[in-house]
Amino acid sequence: MRKKLIIFLLIMVALTPLGLISEYSAWGEWGVEEFQTLVGYIPEGVKDAGINAPMPDYEVGNLGAILSTIISAIIGVAMSFGFFYALKRIKVK
Repeated sequence: MRKKLIIFLLIMVALTPLGLISEYSAWGEWGVEEFQTLVGYIPEGVKDAGINAPMPDYEVGNLGAILSTIISAIIGVAMSFGFFYALKRIKVK
């Protein structure tokens, strides 16, 4: 089971750069202006959120869009595994 999961995740990470060829934003990754266009208004919570992405546009230095996206996907998978591992450890205790 673990081997199948790792193979699946590696395939998903490898396919991640396909999102770069889309002309649309990923669901939920809209800026304030795009939110205005999609929904028709900007809710107060969105307008005043002041949230800055830790890695804007998934760019990692000057590595280019494809390699940066793959690195971002690997970081996301690692953080997800870390979160659920920690959750499992807390639950066991």
